[in-house]
Amino acid sequence: MLKILVPTDYSPAAKNACLYAYHFALYTNSSIALYHAMPASVPISGIPFENYYLDEFEEKNLLEDAYKSLLKKHHLDPDLVECQSVISKHNIVTQGIKEAYETQQCDVVIMGTHGASGLKAVFLGSNTAQFISEVKVPIIIVPKDYKFKSIYHFIYSSDLKNLAEELGIIVPFANVFHAALEIFYFDYAGPESEKLILDAQQFIFEQEYKNIKLNIKKGNIHLSIVENLNKHINPGNTQMLIMCRAEHSWLDKLLLGSNSQKMVLYAGLPILVLHKS
Repeated sequence: MLKILVPTDYSPAAKNACLYAYHFALYTNSSIALYHAMPASVPISGIPFENYYLDEFEEKNLLEDAYKSLLKKHHLDPDLVECQSVISKHNIVTQGIKEAYETQQCDVVIMGTHGASGLKAVFLGSNTAQFISEVKVPIIIVPKDYKFKSIYHFIYSSDLKNLAEELGIIVPFANVFHAALEIFYFDYAGPESEKLILDAQQFIFEQEYKNIKLNIKKGNIHLSIVENLNKHINPGNTQMLIMCRAEHSWLDKLLLGSNSQKMVLYAGLPILVLHKS
């Protein structure tokens, strides 16, 4: 059983992430910790924060009521998934999420791709990359209109150079769902490609987890990794993309790159971001 942290700012995208997290928790027999950050201070006013803003107890009740109302609106039973609410005062929302993750001993964070108000900085533009790089925890990023589907197929793109480490991180998660893990390798006919492929095939064959497939595709040097991958994704048969982030990886380049590249990958499927040691 997993414990899922779900940051929310009550925006439509955050509400959708809550619904996704509810179904995810129901599917995996997991529990949810809802998190909302209250501003620790309001610099433009001389009025003490506590005098005009809800206190943490009131905000906690508001968060719980909003969650239950959301579920009931969609004809879902709140009692089927164990849920608790967590409130803290933070001006730096990413730090608040990190602290909530640690104090609640969570296993994964589920969040939406677009937010408003306080969480806007987390979900948009280069701040997404900043959050992922600073908070090295498993994160599932849910597109704003995506609805939960039973998870049986993951896609992961690898250059095969560190496959043992990557599978060591990915397979335990795939095993939770007994899901197929399809690894895409884009072959650019480099001098080491043949050896990388042969070594990868042998390594996969020796794995205890047998639901792994290596899919070798001819890479187009005129396209980015994102564009190459997007050409081969079937959203109807795939429920999640997996990315393993390392320092200065192509994921960093994606998140810090052009908006068009970000939209190519973010528009369709949830993305699970894991971190290499």
